[in-house]
Amino acid sequence: MIILHAFHNYYPFLGGMERAVQGLAEAQAKLGHEVHVITSTYGAQQRPAEEVLNNVYIHRVKARRFHYPDLTIPRIIPVEVMKKADIVHVHGHNSLFSMKMLNEAFKLRVKTACYFMAVDAFRDHPNMFIRLLGPYYGRRNTRRALGIVDLPLVKSIRDLEILKKTYGVDAEYLPDAIPDYYFTTKKGDPDEFQEKFGIKQEKIFLFIGRMHRLKGPHILVKALKYVEEDIAAVFIGPDDGYLKETLDLAKRLGVRDRVHMLGFVDEETKMHAIDSAVALVLPSVADYVEVYPMVISEAWVREKPVIASKVGGVPYRVKHGINGMLVNPSDPKGLAETMLEVAHDDKLAKEMGRNGRKDVFSWREIAVKSIQLYMQILEDK
Repeated sequence: MIILHAFHNYYPFLGGMERAVQGLAEAQAKLGHEVHVITSTYGAQQRPAEEVLNNVYIHRVKARRFHYPDLTIPRIIPVEVMKKADIVHVHGHNSLFSMKMLNEAFKLRVKTACYFMAVDAFRDHPNMFIRLLGPYYGRRNTRRALGIVDLPLVKSIRDLEILKKTYGVDAEYLPDAIPDYYFTTKKGDPDEFQEKFGIKQEKIFLFIGRMHRLKGPHILVKALKYVEEDIAAVFIGPDDGYLKETLDLAKRLGVRDRVHMLGFVDEETKMHAIDSAVALVLPSVADYVEVYPMVISEAWVREKPVIASKVGGVPYRVKHGINGMLVNPSDPKGLAETMLEVAHDDKLAKEMGRNGRKDVFSWREIAVKSIQLYMQILEDK
């Protein structure tokens, strides 16, 4: 089968969505399929326009971006590549890049699949402009995509329910997965990790994600003000315009010595950080940014619990007191109380981590299921 994926960013851009597209594409290629990815040159200006990476054919096209990644519009569409595909799988109905590719595939009468993510999720966005205009933009894109796609897909049970209730559409649930090495790599020594990065506090809580306001790093910093001195917060992830503000906040609150910014790290270091933490903290503040957070799966496969805000698709995965703890968004005091509860109950933390591991998929499992779903619509030709 010839499969073509489309999304506005791809490797070497290393966000959660980009890693998900790459994980699925490479797993499908390992199953023996011919897999292509159409993406933009953003974040990959030093890479060739055409290359093969891990048996996936990558086609980078010039595009225009209007401030937000979702507002990326391709200047050209590689039609000849698209014509050869058995199926075009676009990622994110709110991405103008993906929508442009979906529409072109429809015109070429190529079968299509589309991930619907964060459906009707702009209402709680902290940016007033997006909060006012986003719902209209989102509903318009949802209806347009549903009108032409052959295979609607979701990663979140939340989106599955909204598509059914609001739009009368039955989508297929195809969640993200994580690489095999997360299952097989030996657990790291917490003492070694803390010594390597000069962490003197006894216990650490871990934040993994972009340093962006919507991800809530400031909420975790504020929570430190309410917890004991022997607890630190470790932050892993690239700066997305909010690092300086987060560090300035830590200084003002007098907790700078308990905030450890590691920036972007390799996968081995990230796993070592997870193994060394009491729990992963996901303090995001808006529905739009958390559809199916891969970091939850990464923590669970290493048998660590998750403390997360009740936003987006998170409450559909994290079950309070079973595989993690749920807190209200933008509530640092409530977050601090939950952190202390988990830190002081080692038995509960271990039990929640073990329970979480039961709900993690490998990319091979998801790739096999994706091919089965593709075949269903291809057989309808």
